[in-house]
Amino acid sequence: MKAVLVPEHGRLEVVAIRDPAPGPHDCLVRIDACAICTGTDQNIMTGRFPWLTGTPFVIGHESTGVIVAAGPRVRNFRLGQRVTRPAGILPNDRVDGIGSNWGGCAELGLVRDVEAARADGAEYASMPAGSRVPLPDDTDAVSAALSINQREIMSVVARMSLGALTRVVVIGTGYNGLLFSLFFRHFGAGRVVVVGSAGRELLARRSFGAEGFADYTRRDAAAAVRDQLGGAPTHLVDAVGTVASLTLARDLLDPATAFGRYGLHEFDRIGPLTEELQKSHPALAMGADEVAATDAWLRAWREGLFDRDGICDGLMPMDDVMKAFDQLARRQAVKLVLTM
Repeated sequence: MKAVLVPEHGRLEVVAIRDPAPGPHDCLVRIDACAICTGTDQNIMTGRFPWLTGTPFVIGHESTGVIVAAGPRVRNFRLGQRVTRPAGILPNDRVDGIGSNWGGCAELGLVRDVEAARADGAEYASMPAGSRVPLPDDTDAVSAALSINQREIMSVVARMSLGALTRVVVIGTGYNGLLFSLFFRHFGAGRVVVVGSAGRELLARRSFGAEGFADYTRRDAAAAVRDQLGGAPTHLVDAVGTVASLTLARDLLDPATAFGRYGLHEFDRIGPLTEELQKSHPALAMGADEVAATDAWLRAWREGLFDRDGICDGLMPMDDVMKAFDQLARRQAVKLVLTM
């Protein structure tokens, strides 16, 4: 089968690798789509992500496909089901010297029936569960791939106490930042102001629910945000994770503002500043649980919440993966999906 390999940091190749071999608790999945996460996948490819297996490895963590075969001990999946996060090589495994950083950019993949394996007392080097919950059969491939990132952000915002008096700042106009804006509005925040790149203001306002916007490069960005909020924020989420974004957050935070950091772009530099802000302000719980958000996501999907410009900028064949990464790096697109 074909898969997207990182032979060395900074390079991508579409190569032929061995088809996955399902074990007794595994399902074989024909992967049909894999979304690209601009921040995480770019950092994985370039070697800047904090948790990496050694090269070479198969990339891709927003994959989806349909089960075409199941091992004899599988009990919680069936043929024809659509699943998310299948991997051509399971995380923590190596095949022919090739590892996996989620490994979803491939034509075929595996999902493991972890509950059945544990009930049978089976031990595997890799026991991934993640979001490998089936989606309804009518879920299309592109929506399913996009749902992974969407459910992650949705699960974070759904836990927050929001209401008409809530004043929210979201720093960042990457896909995560835009989704935070969308879900803050969806779950009832009173006012949402986004800080980010000026070229994405229209998108943030028109498609992702932002009522206010400030260009992060402006010297008076913090003052502009407060003016548009009508006061200090009650909630602030940094969806970028750089020294610059956290410095802006510090300028915006009121002592009572609940603060959370979701971005990790400069993970090796932001530790002390993140710790300072977390100690001096109420903390937002930022851990994502996409499985928990599945039912809420399905309701929102069926109601048309994601039928808007910018949710996906387009589809590209797997062979054009370098072109897709280049478009995202140049900020010519916000979200792209590879088709297999």
